[in-house]
Amino acid sequence: MDEPFRKQVVDAVDAAGLAPAIDDRAAVALAASFYRNETTGQTDGKYGPPWQVLKVEDAPGGYDGIALRHPASRTLVIVNRGTEGIKSVDDWTQNIRAVLFKSPGPQLDSAMGLLAEGFQLANGQGVDEILICGHSLGGALADAQGALAKSFFASKGLICPPVRVVGVASAGFASAARGYASARGMAPDPAAQGYITHFVRSEDLVPNHPARAIFGTDQKLASIYEARFQKPPGRSSASHSEWRRIVDRLKQHMRTLYYQFFDEPKARHIWFSAKAKTFEARNGAFPTWERGFQRPDDW
Repeated sequence: MDEPFRKQVVDAVDAAGLAPAIDDRAAVALAASFYRNETTGQTDGKYGPPWQVLKVEDAPGGYDGIALRHPASRTLVIVNRGTEGIKSVDDWTQNIRAVLFKSPGPQLDSAMGLLAEGFQLANGQGVDEILICGHSLGGALADAQGALAKSFFASKGLICPPVRVVGVASAGFASAARGYASARGMAPDPAAQGYITHFVRSEDLVPNHPARAIFGTDQKLASIYEARFQKPPGRSSASHSEWRRIVDRLKQHMRTLYYQFFDEPKARHIWFSAKAKTFEARNGAFPTWERGFQRPDDW
């Protein structure tokens, strides 16, 4: 299933450019917008005026990022792209090295470089705040950038403005980032937990893997459920199929779904109807209906 709320994300980014400040929901939209559309090959977000596009980075090693300036709030915005599909070899290499082997890989170097260059390009017009965001791999890089920003700027003789990080479905590279910092005479900010927030779902495997480590704090959002006719797990192949409540792991991780249901807390859930191809927020952390031989009305 393709990302279902692309237009809403793009519209939200356009609206954020006109707003006096960038709230967390707009930051989640920014994180979702910096992916290429499979049909057009172009990035979903266009970042037209009043957004000021300072730098678009496409670095060796697979890193893609964009530095923007939000004139109304004098905010430097850094958006890191997440993993683009199963064929993104460089992205998966980065993920595996950072999580399993605690090696930062080339993408963190590129991300820190964009942070520095973006600040230099924006500083002439004034920067009162730095907002860093990203989804999945991009959220993991944002977590590291935010925690290391103060020390990184100091190493260059610069004063770092206040930093805010909004990660979405973030993988966790904090262990790799600590090694990266130590090798360069830097240190993570002990106060980072107070200004780095990651929006995640309990049923999303990426921000819940056992080796994950972050500098920030997780905020749980509603998970997504649906009904599917299949054999019960853990039983013989001769068992009868039945309708079951399931978790589709791909839907849990979709960036546009994180935006569209950003306001739905973990005490609620999102129900996907395969018949109607719709998503609906409902009460309860998960559906009360679990399984049965009779097909549910809203399957």
